[in-house]
Amino acid sequence: MKWALLLCALGLLLHCEAKQLSRCELVRELRRNGFPENKMRDWVCLVENESSRRTDIVSRPNSDGSRDYGLFQINDRYWCSSTSQPGKDCNVTCKQLLSDNISKSAACAKKIYQRHGFDAWYG
Repeated sequence: MKWALLLCALGLLLHCEAKQLSRCELVRELRRNGFPENKMRDWVCLVENESSRRTDIVSRPNSDGSRDYGLFQINDRYWCSSTSQPGKDCNVTCKQLLSDNISKSAACAKKIYQRHGFDAWYG
């Protein structure tokens, strides 16, 4: 019983490290990371629909077995490495995309947008 309580407490503690940004916090972070004002509404809409403004979201497996990570729900098939070594097109680990510091996620999302526009996301 003590172990069960300890595990529950640990789970709650780990979950508390995740962050759900308010809409205003999201806009501030997007501006800080160089997102253009003329596309700000589109980026906010994308983040709200993809991750509900949460930094810790990992999707269920997609039909091809890949997963989507973080605020922008960036896919591990092409963009981030699911190993401990940074890699793929954004040269990051998928775990780095789950950070409350969104700089790596933002840089990767902008790279994806430069190549594919908003069509790269379903949200």
